Amino acid sequence: MARRTLNRHELRKQAEQAEQLAPGTAVAEAPAKKTRAKATSATKVKKPRKKKEPPRLCARWGIFDNSMKQVASFAYNQRGDADQKVADLSVKKPGGYFIQIVKEPMPEPAVEAAPE
Repeated sequence: MARRTLNRHELRKQAEQAEQLAPGTAVAEAPAKKTRAKATSATKVKKPRKKKEPPRLCARWGIFDNSMKQVASFAYNQRGDADQKVADLSVKKPGGYFIQIVKEPMPEPAVEAAPE
């Protein structure tokens, strides 16, 4: 036969009545500790971090040898001069030379101090 489902509320009431009838058998509770009231403080608003700007880059033509060692550097608008330098180097010294674009960080502009 199937058992009847127990009513948990009824069982709880019976347990409480039993505790009231026999108070000596109940488990002694620990004394409550005094707690300090925490001072309520205003919620701190986090300031968003200023995003770092990437450094400004300057494009230049770099002349490299076969071992990827930079031999010379020219401004971006001087491509003809860079080609001429590669031709001169290949005639004077054995080995291959080539031109490749190089991006270098631009120097920061100097901040002028305010006159006092």
